[in-house]
Amino acid sequence: MRRLDLGRLSVWLFGGLGEIGGNQVLLYTEEGGLLLDFGRPFGRWGAYFTEFLSPRTSGLGLRDLLFLRLLPPVPGLYRDGTGDTLLPTELERELLGGLPLDGGKVLALLLSHAHLDHTGSVGYLRQDLPVVTTAATAAIVKAMQDTAQVGVDGEAAYLSPRLPRGDTGLLEGDRKRYLRRPYRLWGRLQAFPHRSPAVQKTLEGHPWEEASSPLALGPFRVEALPVDHSVPGAAAFAVDTPEGLVVYTGDLRRHGRWGAKTEAFLRGLEGREVFLLLVEGTRLGEPGRARTEEEVRQALHAEVARWEGAPVVVDFAPRNLERLLSALEVAQEVGRRLVVTAKDAYLLWGLAEAEPDPWERVLGEVLVLKEDKNRTSGWERALWDEAPVQGVSPEEVAQDLGAYLLALGFYEVNRLLDLRLLERKAGRVPRRGAYIFSNSYWADQEQILDLKVLLRWLEALDLRLLPEDLAALPQDPQGVRNPFHTSGHAPEADLREVAERLRPRYLLPIHTERPERWREFYEGEVLLL
Repeated sequence: MRRLDLGRLSVWLFGGLGEIGGNQVLLYTEEGGLLLDFGRPFGRWGAYFTEFLSPRTSGLGLRDLLFLRLLPPVPGLYRDGTGDTLLPTELERELLGGLPLDGGKVLALLLSHAHLDHTGSVGYLRQDLPVVTTAATAAIVKAMQDTAQVGVDGEAAYLSPRLPRGDTGLLEGDRKRYLRRPYRLWGRLQAFPHRSPAVQKTLEGHPWEEASSPLALGPFRVEALPVDHSVPGAAAFAVDTPEGLVVYTGDLRRHGRWGAKTEAFLRGLEGREVFLLLVEGTRLGEPGRARTEEEVRQALHAEVARWEGAPVVVDFAPRNLERLLSALEVAQEVGRRLVVTAKDAYLLWGLAEAEPDPWERVLGEVLVLKEDKNRTSGWERALWDEAPVQGVSPEEVAQDLGAYLLALGFYEVNRLLDLRLLERKAGRVPRRGAYIFSNSYWADQEQILDLKVLLRWLEALDLRLLPEDLAALPQDPQGVRNPFHTSGHAPEADLREVAERLRPRYLLPIHTERPERWREFYEGEVLLL
């Protein structure tokens, strides 16, 4: 946690400083404050919690997170009203304070994009705090919450009000209703914000309204500037403050399908006097150019075409819809149909309302795997009853696995077992297939363990892992050449160009483990806190 005083403006960095992700930045003046993202700091989080040891937020609210300093101790910032609180006793409230900040003066949260290292702590913020973002980001945030079994930690779009149960000091959630957070959107969402994910609970509360551009918030004037990233709806922010223009990049690149957005962001700010640039630096120190998404698409095409008539699975991140679009195009080019999960389709359904082009078309062209279940969630019922989707059963797919491209990942690998068994039942002769890992590889212990498990499954299912280098479980992520993936972050050369074209008075590196690298090649004033 660091504080930077720049005249009438204070910049507080609660997360994202010297670490990748976990961005929690506060612009603060006497007249009010703005939060720039409020993500989960995965590195620091993992120092205290594991899969089976998690914060006790459902019952004890913010006790663990405040004590461990995984959240800033700012009074008035968190859920603590008459109808909802995450501070059930004085033990939690005593962990707040010690900083010259009043969370009640924070006017809004600016949300740059829908990745958990930027959104993962939003669920703790007070229920009346406006969340200002693009319609696409809001749709993704809600879809991810709708389709996941989340507690307090995932309540970014809406929440279950919680109050202490009697004198126990433990929190209890409302079983009858959800309350929407007050979103203000650049773009439009009409039906999707009102759809409850549960049959037995209503979704009430604040309406989601359109925001003007620029948007006046107390002493600030905010513009959202779309950028290219590995999730739709990503935006940088230009904020006029009492000391001058502050630019916050969020996460960005320009080697993706929508790289022109990042170029437009730069052109729109060139010539303006930038007082402070808060710039991401995930890939600082990495030499060379970035592989483009088009090159990834071509590599996928070549590999899928090589496995004509055989099963092919492509594994990419849940919110990497650009990769889904590439997979759809490849499937169509080689005469296959792309099969996605119901969760993928639900996400596309929400996004199609925010950005009809191209997601409305994509939703209509994919096949959605429809499986028999003992229990169907409310969001699934809505998808099958209301969305314009084409379902396909596992039995239909198993009739000819080589006619499809299966968009399934590690957590769906057991569904491949079902398809293999159904293939045998249908009298088909099984053929060896391919499992294309079109995802990031960071070589931490958890991912290496997951890869070991995946390799055993693929051996049992007679599927070959591609690229083959991953089968050796390499310890160095940089040593893995994966033609089927590209980063969501700009390489160093592009980051350098961002700074040189915007020419800020001050540059503050965030979202990087190598902030000092800026001083090795950038001639302007770099603030290292």
